[in-house]
Formats: sequence, structure tokens, C-alpha cells
Amino acid sequence: MNPELFIIELLSSKEKIRAYDKENRRRNLLAILGYLIGVCIICFGLGTLFYRMFRWRVRSITSGYYIIEGFYYFSLAVGVIGVLFLLVLLLKTIFGGFQLQYAYDHWLEKHVKRMLNTPYVFQERDYYYLSAKPPVSKIRLVKAECMSLTTTLDDLEIQLGRKPQFPGIGTNQLFLLAGEPKLMPQTYSRAHSFNQGALLSMLGLLLAALAGVAYYEGTTVYQNLYGHRSGEETTYETSSTTAIVNAEGLLEQQGQAPDRQVGQTNQLELMTGSDELYLTTDNGLNWSFVPLKPEWLRFGSYLLTSGEIPYGYWMDNTYNISPEFSWFIYSQNQEDIEFLSSKDKGQTWQKSVVSSRASWVRYRKAQFFANGSGVLVYSTASPEVSSEGLEMYTTNDFGQTWSRSNGTSVPQPVQNVSFVNPTLGFVSTREKLFYTNNSGNSFKEAVVTIPEGYQTGGLDLFQSPNEVIQTGTNQLETKFYLLKNSGIDQWKMFACLYRSSDNGETWQFTEQLSQVEQTD
Repeated sequence: MNPELFIIELLSSKEKIRAYDKENRRRNLLAILGYLIGVCIICFGLGTLFYRMFRWRVRSITSGYYIIEGFYYFSLAVGVIGVLFLLVLLLKTIFGGFQLQYAYDHWLEKHVKRMLNTPYVFQERDYYYLSAKPPVSKIRLVKAECMSLTTTLDDLEIQLGRKPQFPGIGTNQLFLLAGEPKLMPQTYSRAHSFNQGALLSMLGLLLAALAGVAYYEGTTVYQNLYGHRSGEETTYETSSTTAIVNAEGLLEQQGQAPDRQVGQTNQLELMTGSDELYLTTDNGLNWSFVPLKPEWLRFGSYLLTSGEIPYGYWMDNTYNISPEFSWFIYSQNQEDIEFLSSKDKGQTWQKSVVSSRASWVRYRKAQFFANGSGVLVYSTASPEVSSEGLEMYTTNDFGQTWSRSNGTSVPQPVQNVSFVNPTLGFVSTREKLFYTNNSGNSFKEAVVTIPEGYQTGGLDLFQSPNEVIQTGTNQLETKFYLLKNSGIDQWKMFACLYRSSDNGETWQFTEQLSQVEQTD
């Protein structure tokens, strides 16, 4: 299953998830507060009281005294560990709320991944059991605490439940229901009402505290009896290579350039040993250092419909390599979007600031035209339920200076942007296509005719690397991806040729081209 498809399905359920998470966090905070009070009373209050009441009675008995003292220090250690653990839970609970509020896409990515790790669902009268591999169930959810979020195109119901961690404390858990779940077989193991891993971790910390107290008390007795002191500890220092940045904010080369030829004339190469970027415009005969960190190119949310792009791979049209003009879109601090370019095969570089107030960037792309004009667009998370903001910048001097056009928003995540020229451009979501004929100052929805037997919404209507191309005066052509909804090819996706005779205001189906393989 493709996680990105579920992420997109859940974008419209943000308010439901937030309401459920708010109630869950309220219950967690009350439980954590109760645990904090209990730990302080038992470990610090009663432990100290017990120590002060009984230590004088065994003062003359060495072993008994150290037992009482050891118990006291152990109770303090348990109290400190418990308080720290609960404070971590408290911060995690608070941070989880902020993450859901301000980084919903990251929240979805993490929880959808967890959801797909437990694809098997069984049930009893009051519980659902989630399993990664039967007959062992990993998670038990109370049915009464579960909530339906949405139903996918494949009739899979996405639900949200409360995964138990400790009594009174739970975390959000997404899971899939494909119809009525099977009854839990008696021979299958049942998950507990608490997180066994967390409990074992706590027991491990308690044993470590007990061992620490025993060691301290043992060495204290030994020193008191024999006056022995252990030797001093030896400390070691480690050194690491720090990236050198020049006055212009660009990196200085430290590693070795590639020493090999490649089959592609223009290529960007990541040297994994030094984590440095190099480019070639002559099949690898010569290499030039690119003064950027790889992670600077991956700023924001580096996510497309096929999932997160692996390290060492890049989004289409976020950089370009050519002898005449090489360029990169990047950010060093997740806020300032900058543009780096070279017109001499990477021998010298020029940088410019595109935007100094960008945040939560996901999609990004730039296109240039023969006269040095160009367009750079990026999408941002939006306060609306499932919409994204769209920012557009233009240049007339090969990216040395940039001017902002009016920003806008689209009702679904941006999937592709394609400009025919600096004035005419198109923005697509999963199911809609928008166009501008005034350099992004305004956008209108295009009319896309869907023939009988097809539908939109499989992956993307208009997916990268497809582009809109001009074939004549007011004549445009591109490929759209459509799902068959009937016949022997039902639910298969096909690339279909579309043409427009009015500069993209309306689009007509021309012919079906080839099947598009969908990867899980």
C-alpha cells in the first residue's frame, strides 16, 4: 500500500483528528498529573519519612543501617526516574498537540506508517486487536473509544483509536477496517492493556537504579572500612569534521571530486563519503563542486504522492545541470528560500534570495525560458482543512532577482505545476486543474472533460514529470492520468492524451496512451 495515498485521504479529516487528539491529551494530562502526585508522595514523602523514623534504631548495626539508607536512596532514585519519565510523557503529550496543530503532514506521515505496520485486524466483543503477523497481536483498542475518519476509494475504512501505554495514558493509533473484522481466534495471543516495551524499559531503569544504589552503598561501606579510593576516570576527546562556510554563506570543498565517467552528459553526483555534491556537463570528464549541503536541497517536507524521496534523490525541476546554466533551489534555515546558479559549468556561483518568509514548504519547482525569464513556485501548509498555499516568484535575469506574484491557495495538495511561458501556467491537484494567464496574479479552474468509463483521483490528474507543451497558436497538449472505472481494466490507471484549443481553459480527451503502474 502507498502511504501517500492514505495521507492525502486523511487531509480532509484534520478537524476530526484534532478533536479526538484534544480529548485524548486531556485524559493523558490528568493521568500524568495523578502519577506525578503519587510518585512524589510515595517516593519522596513516605520514603523520607520511613528513613527518618527507622535509621536511628539500627544506627549501631552496620548492615541494617546501610539497608535502610540503601532503601532511602533507592526510593529517591525511583522518584527521580519516575518524575523524569512523567515529564518526558508530559512534554511528548504537549509537543504532540503542537505537531498536530502546526505540522499535520508530518503527523500523518508518522501515524500512517504505523498503521501500515499492523495490517491485520481481529475483534472481540469490546476490543479490536491489531497484528503485524498473526497469531501475535501487538495492540488492543477499546471499540467504544474508536472513531471512523474516512473511507478510501478501495472501501477501506480508516479509524482512529487509543493505543494504551499505561493505565490512563494512551496514544493515537490509526488502523484500517476492510469490512467486518474476523473474530479473534482463541489460540492467538492477546495484546495487553499497557505497552509492554515501555513497562520493560521502566523495569530496566528501576533495576539500573537498584544496581546503582547497591554499588554506591557497597563502595561506601568499603571506603568506610578500608579507607580505599578508586582511581580517577580517564576521559577521551573525539574530533569531527565541521563544514567550512565562506563569507557568502556557501560551502568550501573539503573532499575529493569524483574520478569517473558517467553515461549521462549532465549529472549531479552525491559523494557519500564526504556528503558533498558535484556536477558534470561532459559525462564525468570534469567535475565541479556544488557549494551546498544535500540537506539544504531537501528543506521543508520532501514528500510527493509516491512517498518521501530517498536521500540522494531530488524532486523534479528543483535543480538543473547544463553547460550554459546550472541552478539549485535551496534553504539553509527552513525559512529563507535561496537560488544558486552558475553559467560557467560550476566554476563560479551566484546566489540570490527568493523569499525570506517561507515556512512549511512541500512542493517546489522552477522553470526557465530562452530569454532568461523564469518562474519559481512552492506550496505551503495552510490553516484550511486540506488546502495548500501557493507562492509564485518571477525573474527576468536568470534568477539574479525575484519578484513575488500574488499568492493563492488550492483546495487540495499541489501535485504538479507547469508553465508554457512566463505568463501562462497550470497547477494541478489530484482531481482539479487550475490555470493562470497573468503570471500568477490570479488562477481559475480549468474544465477537464472526463470521458465515460474513466474517473480522476487515482494518484494525480497531472503528474510530474509531465508538462504542458504548446503545439500551435492557442493549442496545448499534455498527459493526464485517469482511472478506468468499468470493463476488464477497471481500477487500472492510464496516461491519456489531452488537448486544448483555448490556451488551457478547457481540455478534451484525445486518446488513451499507456497503462501507468501503481506501486504499493
